[in-house]
Amino acid sequence: MKSFKLKGYSTWKDVMNNSKITDIQDPLLEMEVSKHDFEDMYRDIVSELQGNDNVLESYIDYYFVINPIKSYVLSFRGEKEKNEFYEIGLKQQSVLSLKEIYEGENKKK
Repeated sequence: MKSFKLKGYSTWKDVMNNSKITDIQDPLLEMEVSKHDFEDMYRDIVSELQGNDNVLESYIDYYFVINPIKSYVLSFRGEKEKNEFYEIGLKQQSVLSLKEIYEGENKKK
């Protein structure tokens, strides 16, 4: 089966090559981080977002939109997309669960 790229949809490589996008909303911190830091933190997740197949979820645009106030920032489309993005990391065991994060914070106190 021949694969194709959906017109107008971006892969992670497209984002990294786009000099107009410098920051991306972190799904846990709710603040923007540089796209290079985001890539370091979520490498296992974004490596899946290469548009390799006909599945919309394999494109960055499914999860993110350009922030209407800060045009240099990609923000999550909504809570659903943010949760789906984070779920990819949980399935891959590349991110901590919220319970593990909470327990870690309690141990520090």
